[in-house]
Amino acid sequence: MEEAVPAGAAFFVFGAGCRGHLAHVRPRVCSSPVRKEFSVAAMLSVNEVAALADAPRSVVEKALEQRIFSATRSGTRAERMLPIRSVALAATFRSLGRRLTIADKLQMSRHVETVRLDAMRECRIEIAPALTVDVGALASDAVDRALRYAEARDAYIERVDGVMGGRPVLKGTRITASSVLGRIEAGDTIDDLLDDYPDVPREAFEAAYLYAATHPSVGRPARERGAA
Repeated sequence: MEEAVPAGAAFFVFGAGCRGHLAHVRPRVCSSPVRKEFSVAAMLSVNEVAALADAPRSVVEKALEQRIFSATRSGTRAERMLPIRSVALAATFRSLGRRLTIADKLQMSRHVETVRLDAMRECRIEIAPALTVDVGALASDAVDRALRYAEARDAYIERVDGVMGGRPVLKGTRITASSVLGRIEAGDTIDDLLDDYPDVPREAFEAAYLYAATHPSVGRPARERGAA
């Protein structure tokens, strides 16, 4: 079962995002062509999208319910997976809330699909005459976090039959992602882990922490963003 999003997990390891605005400015619709790149193919779980966007999971679930997001099923657990671009939209929806209609969200989704991820910082979308959503201000930092996380996750985390019961581990080790999360929750830092395992890069521990936080073990629900 997919659980709620842990509070602040992405910010702990990948840095704080910026807050944007809904601006009355001269319209400039982003329309950069899609470029084939690693990040286009990378997929994220519902919890990962919410954590990286610094949004409640309900924002992502609502977009799925409204068919603004389209998920694919992956893995033995048939986990719902979304493209990295969903992080940009979730961050924008979180910031603007009820000010966006379903039609607005669908229009934004269509435009974001045409934008290179590395050009997201310049993205502005006209949703009404003289009314533009500055997606770059609202979501570019979240997309940057998502790109760094997805690359590190795919490079350093794996499941291997016969190793630690098939739980996610750091590649080439018996260090489970859940043990990294446990140590940090107990008060250790990434630097403490680097001291204990000098051959493991920082990015591996950061990815393991966020992966475990967004993929809690059965019976151990993650905390919803903003929960006490």
